[in-house]
Amino acid sequence: MLQFIRTYAGSWVVKILFVLLIVSFAAWGIGDMIRTGGISSTVASVGKVEIDRAELDQEFRRQMERLRPMVGGNLTTEQARQFGLLDQSLSALVQRALYDQAARDAGISVGPDVVRQRIAEEPAFRNAQNQFDPNQFRSVLRNNQLTEDGYVALLRRETARELVAGAVGAGVTPPKLLVQDLYRFRGERRVAEVVTLPNAAIGDVGVPDEAELTRYYEDHQVRFTAPEYRALSIAQLSADEIAKDIEIPDAELRAAYDERADELGTPERRTVEMVLADDEAKAKQIAEAAKTKGLTAAAKDAGTDVITLDNVTRNELPEIGDAAFALAQGAVSDAVRSGLGWHVLTVTAIQPGATKSFEEARDQLLAELRKEKAMDSLYSIANRVEDQLASGAPLEEVAQAQSLPIAKIAAVDSSGKAPDGKDAAPGRPNFAAMVQTAFQLASGATSNLTEAPNNVFYAVRVDGVTPAAPKPLAEVRDQAVAGWQDDKRAKLAAEKAQDIAAKLKQGSEAAAQDVAGQSGASFAMTTPFTRDARSVEGLPGELVRKLFEVKPGETVTGATADSQVVARLKEIIPADPAASDATLATVESTVAQGLESDIMAQFGNALRDRYPVEVHRNRIDQFFASGN
Repeated sequence: MLQFIRTYAGSWVVKILFVLLIVSFAAWGIGDMIRTGGISSTVASVGKVEIDRAELDQEFRRQMERLRPMVGGNLTTEQARQFGLLDQSLSALVQRALYDQAARDAGISVGPDVVRQRIAEEPAFRNAQNQFDPNQFRSVLRNNQLTEDGYVALLRRETARELVAGAVGAGVTPPKLLVQDLYRFRGERRVAEVVTLPNAAIGDVGVPDEAELTRYYEDHQVRFTAPEYRALSIAQLSADEIAKDIEIPDAELRAAYDERADELGTPERRTVEMVLADDEAKAKQIAEAAKTKGLTAAAKDAGTDVITLDNVTRNELPEIGDAAFALAQGAVSDAVRSGLGWHVLTVTAIQPGATKSFEEARDQLLAELRKEKAMDSLYSIANRVEDQLASGAPLEEVAQAQSLPIAKIAAVDSSGKAPDGKDAAPGRPNFAAMVQTAFQLASGATSNLTEAPNNVFYAVRVDGVTPAAPKPLAEVRDQAVAGWQDDKRAKLAAEKAQDIAAKLKQGSEAAAQDVAGQSGASFAMTTPFTRDARSVEGLPGELVRKLFEVKPGETVTGATADSQVVARLKEIIPADPAASDATLATVESTVAQGLESDIMAQFGNALRDRYPVEVHRNRIDQFFASGN
């Protein structure tokens, strides 16, 4: 489903479905709300519309799901609040309520024809042949726990909001002079002569005496500081580990085989052609005609299209599967009714199914039953572990009581590395999340039982903390000497670069090449570049910015990690908006978007004046306080 959502991330239907992506979590925190007794659950009001705590909770969870992949998959509720997701969620709900009321008061009504057209045109509901696929339509809704009526209601509200926004932002025309000025600013290009002096060109700078080395070491201790290390104990519970020890009697395997015989092997698949009609009379007319001239010709005569469903199983055709799989190949069905309307079906190809014997299916059944029983045990054991940890029982005692393995990590830093720079626990799944959990605990503390991907739970205890501390000079002497030498070369190279810059302020291109050659530096002429270039042929982004602040013939200087750079501006190439090759469309679009955004912001403020917004911050803080 996530891959499906990524595929159609730009689609309006996904914007709607994202709102329901985590609908199964809608009851999160409801127990707390009920226990608050007489306290109202309204967290904000927009005009006459009240926003309930459950709505905010659901939107907050949706925002967390959206952000979680960007932060490595781990995001606590408190972290999400610190990122501002709770306020962002409330703002989104307020904005929707404002637009809903504006649409209602403007008398905007979205009729069934508009809804039907938008559903038919939505790419998310189309098959590989780019045709509307009722099966895919139902599948998407089913995966998002949404009924057809519920989806239509959402679509109507979303469409009404779009009409309001479209009316406000329509017809925005950016001023011509503004577009031209911005085009000149963005399109101007410059050419520079660049002299690059490697720090290494300075050569031998000797070694520091003891006093210099000690001073360098003390001034740069952060370079020579070992990170904080922690010793950990990790108890882990996983479905796979539980499954290994589960024995399944043959009698139970045979019973499962008899029960799941239809699921084993390969199911029968059919290619079904279908015509969808609005009413029964039209469907019957098409069915009668199709029995003599074929479905394609009958559909053409009726002014409609044939939808092809390739290689589908009975279960993939809700409501019409029985009818489709009761047909002989080439036969045409009578009119069949579903939630989408009336169907006429024909089967053009049949791929027979095949059933596995018990011996062929034994290993598959064994693995499935073990996994099912393991999953049943997993959450039961997890609950017991959680209760024991909450009661203060030591991690070893809990692990022994529940037969959990405990792993010991002698020392690990916040990045998961051991003191030798290697991975502290190579091959251990979810170890990064475990380390992150551990570095949020005090020494001696044990975490709550935490759920990780792939049906894994873990608890981690910090057995000891070795604070970050500078390594002794004797231990890092070679690195300190090398660091002092690098800094010395960079300083001398920077001084030499200033001499090069002074010489470049006068003279020709050939003179610049001579200066570079005499200084042990390299010379290059850049291609024309614009001010938004991050780097140009070895020219750092900071020097690109500086070169747009000087006149031709003037020089600027800068540094990279291992060299000094001197650049002389050679030429300015203006951007002419009147030129035949001028491309103003992109700039015009950018300006229009900016103006539209400003107008929409002003419209939002106007809606707030018309429909006053009141936020009950004290209730939000109480309902969503840390730990609730």
